[in-house]
Amino acid sequence: MAEGLLKRMLREGKVDNVSVRSAGTMTGGGSPASEGAQAVCREVDVDLSEHRSSPLTGSLLSWADIILCMEHHHAARVSELAPSASAKTHLLAEFGPPEESLEITDPVGMPTSYYRVCRDQLFGCLRGLYEHLPKLRNRQETIAVGCDEKSVELKNMVCKHLQEKGKEIEDCGPFGMEGGDDPSAAIDVGRKVAARLASFGILIGASGVGMSIAANKIPGIRAALCADPDYAEQSRAFHDVNVLCLGSNFLEPDDAALIIDSWLGTQYSGGEESVALQVFDQLDGVFSDR
Repeated sequence: MAEGLLKRMLREGKVDNVSVRSAGTMTGGGSPASEGAQAVCREVDVDLSEHRSSPLTGSLLSWADIILCMEHHHAARVSELAPSASAKTHLLAEFGPPEESLEITDPVGMPTSYYRVCRDQLFGCLRGLYEHLPKLRNRQETIAVGCDEKSVELKNMVCKHLQEKGKEIEDCGPFGMEGGDDPSAAIDVGRKVAARLASFGILIGASGVGMSIAANKIPGIRAALCADPDYAEQSRAFHDVNVLCLGSNFLEPDDAALIIDSWLGTQYSGGEESVALQVFDQLDGVFSDR
């Protein structure tokens, strides 16, 4: 129902660059929508007759920029399948009226009237999501940039270079010599990228080693320290690296700009079924609770 309702909103709003898919945590796939769901959706001109269920998978979670769940146990299942997806997972009702419950009860097996109540709850929450889409999209296209206290000058130059290239940036600091060895910039940048609140991250440290270690502790982050444009290109092409780390002690501003341009200009050459990325996700799951 949520997929059909949101697709209708997007179609009516002439929004053609958003893809919507749905999946279940307790389905083998291939089942039609229930009679109750089809009936109440027909009442609002949404046709679910061709819909077939799909099981929730790790590759589907990797594909999604934002994951919306009806109930807390759905969100827990997402975390089990792909711990790195937790940061981009929300209860759909977070976008609904603040006085309403954060959980939307599944009406399966109940009379049609329960499906109608569920449909209206979904519709209200999806309307709130729809209104947030431009903001969400802009944040996802942002590049988050951070550094240690020894690299503020290079960080500022990197931010200027990105802005001159027309990129939207979020400067995560520090902005002076207050940082010391505090890893807060790596944490801030890493969390923004993991949550899809930024498309990429750039971290700059004296050597860049500490930054890359700290960033890679965050589930969903694939950070790489790159010393030249070739390393940067290969990190994106083969490993879908989403956080670039640079060493300010070893780079002139022009060299850093070349590395960044090579990195941002390279597309990942694999697919969502990549064995390497699946292994990275599995490692997130193995070690996230330790």
